[in-house]
Amino acid sequence: MTRTFYKLAASFSLLTSIYAQESLFWEIADPIINSEFIEAYINRLIEEDKFEENSIQASFSIIVQMDIDDDEVNLKKLKAKDYQMGQYISFDMAEVEKMNPDLLSTIMSREYKWKDVSRRDLSELEQFSTVDNVFKERSFKDARDAFWWSNAQISASTAMKFFIRQKSGSLAFRLEQGFPDLGLSRQLSENLILGLSNDIVSSYLIIPGNTSTPSMGVGHPVEGNLGFGFKFDTHKLGGQVNYMDVDGQEYSFADMFSRKHMVLPSSSGLLYWSNTFQINRKVDSSYGTKIKDQKKVKAKAEKAIAKSKVWSVDGSKYEGLFIELDENNKVTIQVDKDEKAHKQAKKGREWTTVSGSSVKASLESMNKKNITLNRDKDNFTMVLKIRDLSKDDREFVEKLRWDGEKTFTASLDKFTPEDQKLIQFATGVVKARKGKGKELKVSEPFASMRLKAGLSFTQFLHGNVDSLNQVSVTDRVTGSDAIGVYAKVEGVTDDKRSKAYAQINISGSGFKAYSFGLESNVYRMVSLGVDCTLYPNNSFIEFQDSRSDLTSKYTWYPGFRPVEGEGGGSLLISPYISVNF
Repeated sequence: MTRTFYKLAASFSLLTSIYAQESLFWEIADPIINSEFIEAYINRLIEEDKFEENSIQASFSIIVQMDIDDDEVNLKKLKAKDYQMGQYISFDMAEVEKMNPDLLSTIMSREYKWKDVSRRDLSELEQFSTVDNVFKERSFKDARDAFWWSNAQISASTAMKFFIRQKSGSLAFRLEQGFPDLGLSRQLSENLILGLSNDIVSSYLIIPGNTSTPSMGVGHPVEGNLGFGFKFDTHKLGGQVNYMDVDGQEYSFADMFSRKHMVLPSSSGLLYWSNTFQINRKVDSSYGTKIKDQKKVKAKAEKAIAKSKVWSVDGSKYEGLFIELDENNKVTIQVDKDEKAHKQAKKGREWTTVSGSSVKASLESMNKKNITLNRDKDNFTMVLKIRDLSKDDREFVEKLRWDGEKTFTASLDKFTPEDQKLIQFATGVVKARKGKGKELKVSEPFASMRLKAGLSFTQFLHGNVDSLNQVSVTDRVTGSDAIGVYAKVEGVTDDKRSKAYAQINISGSGFKAYSFGLESNVYRMVSLGVDCTLYPNNSFIEFQDSRSDLTSKYTWYPGFRPVEGEGGGSLLISPYISVNF
């Protein structure tokens, strides 16, 4: 490594002498060098359980900053440049420094295809931080990736969502069920979407699914057909177009929910505007965290001394209740009555003097200097000096001095170090110092919230199938009735471990759907989530169901059909498990 440094210093000496610059910048133009280093970096993050913090992909380019100080050349910063999104993402230099030294030597040697950095590149490097500089771009990408693209190479979910991405590219295979952005949940429309995507656009085929046995809560599912679609999503505009008309198609009425009333979204589209915002939250600062921890310790200590415990004072042990700590550091303890010792003294026990003589007697009374005993064998009353008793008996007498109403006071320093800390924590006052209150809580980025709003177009049609499996279309939703309002709020935390959304679809035809859901990582690669879609009882479309009789009508309800004007509608709740490899 040292030889490499000196080699670099020599190769750059001419540049430093001409331009007198302290740092050197360049972009790695060799895709193999970029992908190998980024893959090794990602593996490093996986080992340290930091992969969720990463958004760098192997297809990005690396921008290098080297610092030159006298005869030393050091790696200062690395950034990944995403040409598609025009954003710059910082490497975690603490983890970079722990990577294979050979890889770092390769990066620093510049013995590969490279190019000079642009003015914007230079600006980004000079404003280097551990987060991306342009929040709108960063937050948009986080929000978009959470609901469409994926940082994982393989994602699989029981919600019928699968995602397989190239290891070192921006192309991915995507499988999804239903048309969720149109309000057609996967339970209502069990069609499959098979497509190729990158992080901006997706082209896909539409494959019809099962409708003969609809999911619980579905009133009347929508049929599907072979078709195709296209969708895109940028930081300002997004949309999709789908087509799967019935022209020239054959149906088996045995596999349909209803051959008399077939409902199908023959063509649909969506166009929306979006914007992404930063969501902040108040969290404890380092000073606030310290105060918070001190309060926890105080509460724990207060709980501990709120009940009797054994106190060690100058080698003697007393069981009692803490009363107070005064301004002179004197501790007052109310000592508990030793019921066992009192019963034993009253019943009678063997007393022994320092000379070795003993007597079995019960205790009549005691004072500071003497004890009065009643000898068991003849009830003879005798008085003994406490100082003449054996050590064990003197300790026994000490147990009798306290009857639960007496207290003793001792200096705090006479207690054990553990008891001293307990008393100090419990009696101490925890408060922010004057002038530090503003530092208790600080605002920091917590999540990205994306708002999407626009118009939808869904051409529902009604038809029936005869015994020859021929489709006869009786009615179509066209014109302004096919146009609806679409609004969605998406949120994802900055650590990418949790996400949530809420969506509204209201169409001029009478179709309404309200959707919401959330997902959170529970263990390593495993996440739990739930999708919910509400079709209220006033969500319906009225069709003409006969070509020959223009007065014949059929009302389609995506949820349960109301009975006598009451009830109806459905709330579809769909929990799922997802795994990201």
